[in-house]
Amino acid sequence: MTRSRFSLLLAVPAAVLLAACGSATQPNGGIMVPHGNITIRNGAATMGANAFAPPTLTVSLATAARVVWSNGDVGSGAYPTGTTHHILSNNGTFESSDLGPGRTYAFTFADTGHFAYHCAIHQSMVGTVVVTP
Repeated sequence: MTRSRFSLLLAVPAAVLLAACGSATQPNGGIMVPHGNITIRNGAATMGANAFAPPTLTVSLATAARVVWSNGDVGSGAYPTGTTHHILSNNGTFESSDLGPGRTYAFTFADTGHFAYHCAIHQSMVGTVVVTP
């Protein structure tokens, strides 16, 4: 095998692998991933639209659009034991139970669209999941 053919055989799989590992930034500032994690930030109850990290997450339905919310609001200062939150979609598509500090909630989306959600306890906490085909 010639050196150029060998190089080509190595280059093509490497390019495919790099493309598969990268994440694309969406026009709305979200990150497009096959599944994703959203963290409820420490002190989230007073952060409004910045309570969730990221505030907008884009996932792909084609690769199992599963999202996991983690309550990272574990406490400090006036609330040393952390704060409980309750994730609720604005259209009723998904709803967690009360999430104590360190707890998680997972939901797998079955449809494409924009899914706005908020904390049912602290309603100024808002975020969006965008599900693409």
